[in-house]
Amino acid sequence: MDDDMLDLADRLCTVAGMLMEDGSVLAITTAKLDRPTKAARIAELEASVDNMRVLLTAAQILVRLG
Repeated sequence: MDDDMLDLADRLCTVAGMLMEDGSVLAITTAKLDRPTKAARIAELEASVDNMRVLLTAAQILVRLG
């Protein structure tokens, strides 16, 4: 069971990393956007950060339990 929880924590971290990778491209390209699109992009990045926080919190819980 412990190995399963640690494996799941690793998978959650991987997904968080994938979100970071995708988000970095979005963040870098905001300079070229008009104001409404820029605002929408920033909101998208905020949502991605929120999702990463949930994934990493779950991973942390699994590591503590495992």
